[in-house]
Amino acid sequence: MSGRVSALMNGLYDSKKRQFLGRDGAGWTKLGVFYFFFYLGLAGFFCAMLAVFMALSPRDRPRYYSYSSRMATRSNPLSPGLGFRPQPEADKNIIILDKSEDSETPNSYAKSLDQYLQIYYWKTDNVEKVEHDDDDDYEKNVVPAEKFVINNPGDCINATQYGFALGKPCVLVKMNKIVGFKPKPGSTAEERQTYQEICDQKQSAIAVHCHGEYPADEDNIGSITYMSEKGRSTKCGALETSWFPYEGKTNRRDTYQAPYVWVQFNNPRPNVLINVLCRIYGQNIDYDKKTGRAMTRFQIYVKDIKQESSRQNGDV
Repeated sequence: MSGRVSALMNGLYDSKKRQFLGRDGAGWTKLGVFYFFFYLGLAGFFCAMLAVFMALSPRDRPRYYSYSSRMATRSNPLSPGLGFRPQPEADKNIIILDKSEDSETPNSYAKSLDQYLQIYYWKTDNVEKVEHDDDDDYEKNVVPAEKFVINNPGDCINATQYGFALGKPCVLVKMNKIVGFKPKPGSTAEERQTYQEICDQKQSAIAVHCHGEYPADEDNIGSITYMSEKGRSTKCGALETSWFPYEGKTNRRDTYQAPYVWVQFNNPRPNVLINVLCRIYGQNIDYDKKTGRAMTRFQIYVKDIKQESSRQNGDV
């Protein structure tokens, strides 16, 4: 046993040859210098390749976008989706309104809308634009970013907690951004008759329409009011095409403000879970309920304890 320990210790350090793990001090020095310069060169090569990549890559948009990207395939036409707010929890798409709560009590959904609008719409951004003249000289002008504003939002304002304090919740519906994609007003040929029956829309805007997803939801959803940039309607909302296409960031800052529509549910039936489907119409927008193209889904539940108790007591 002692012989094995002695051999092990000898392998670690040989006192006669003054070697540690088979190498003397000069050997370890040479090895250390070699690997120092080897990894230094490797790191330099990596940084050089990264610098070349960053220099050749576009600063404010992907190299391949719109129809030249993988977003458009034979089986998957290029078509934007829709998003909605409020959504306090990213993995849940239900909006709950409790009428028994005090209207002065801060509402989590109103807070979620406040935070979203503060980040993407209420911030003050300046954009540095470069203007050229005939002598190829240029000057940089700092101008305010273009702001999206709905002039007449009705009840969909912070003072009413975006309609939640009134029992008429407002939902913000917007089209997802696709670089270089410009939607065309109207509808596809297959949906023209349905589009004309549902929306009486002007030709300079993309129509947004929400409805109950199933027949029972249609009975429970009640009336809907759409507040758009240039007016309100009870048929469809409008996204003005002047805000498209989205051209990417400006000097690596995303100052673009996507247009949106306030969708207010005036009298949803209480104590019933309502499935809502919102979609957009456009000549070059392909709607597919199965894959979720050009649409979004969410649920609304209005909790009314007084009406529920009266039903249980047999009152109408």
